Amino acid sequence: MPRASNRLLVSALLCAGAFTVTRLAFVSAPASSSRQHSPVVLSARGGGEYDISDADIQNFYNSLLTGQGGDPPKGTVLSELVVKFFHGDFTPQGFKRYSGLWKGPPPGNIGKKDIAVGVAKLKEQMANPMFVTKGGVGYGVDETQKVEDDGKGWVWLAAEMSPGGLAVELFKSVPFGKRAILVAKQSNVDELFQKVNWDTALGNIEKTFGGPQVKQR
Repeated sequence: MPRASNRLLVSALLCAGAFTVTRLAFVSAPASSSRQHSPVVLSARGGGEYDISDADIQNFYNSLLTGQGGDPPKGTVLSELVVKFFHGDFTPQGFKRYSGLWKGPPPGNIGKKDIAVGVAKLKEQMANPMFVTKGGVGYGVDETQKVEDDGKGWVWLAAEMSPGGLAVELFKSVPFGKRAILVAKQSNVDELFQKVNWDTALGNIEKTFGGPQVKQR
C-alpha cells in the first residue's frame, strides 16, 4: 500500500506541474503577440520619410521671404491660379468666380489689374479663410484623422491636380502630399507678401510637400 500511495502522489504532482506549465504558456502568449504588432503601431505614429517638423515649416517660410513682394508676374501658372481661384466673391454658398470683362491690360485679357485683385482677395482669405481644407497629421492618413487647424498658426496655399486641372486650396494644417506654394503666419499675412519671392513660389508648384514626388501637370 505505501508503494501504491507513493505512485499516486508522484502522478498527482506530475499532472499539477504539467497543468501549471500549460497555464503559464497560455498566459504569456498575448505578450508575444503584442511584441509582433508593436512595429506597426510605431510606424502609424510617425517617424517616416515624409514627416514635416516645425523647423521644416520655418525653413519653407524663410525661403519665400527672399524676394521683392508685389504681385506674381503676368502669364505665369501662379498668377493664373490666383486669378482663377480668388478673383471673385466668397459667399457661404461657395466661391463665385468673376465672370465680367478682364481689365488687362489689354482689356479683355487677364492682366496686372486682374492679378492685383486676385492677390488682394488671396491675402484677405489667408488672414481669415472662409473655406479651409483639412490636412495635417501625416502623409497618407485616413481622412477621418485629418484636422482643419493644427494650432500652429500657419495658413497654407497648396495645389493639387483635379479633374478640371491644377487647383488650389487653403489649409491651416500641413498640406501633406500637396504642392505647398505659399505659407504665411495667419496673424501677419502682410509679412509674406511684402517679401515674397514669386519665383520660389512658382517652383514650389513642381514639388510635393510631405509626400512622394508626383508629376501633377
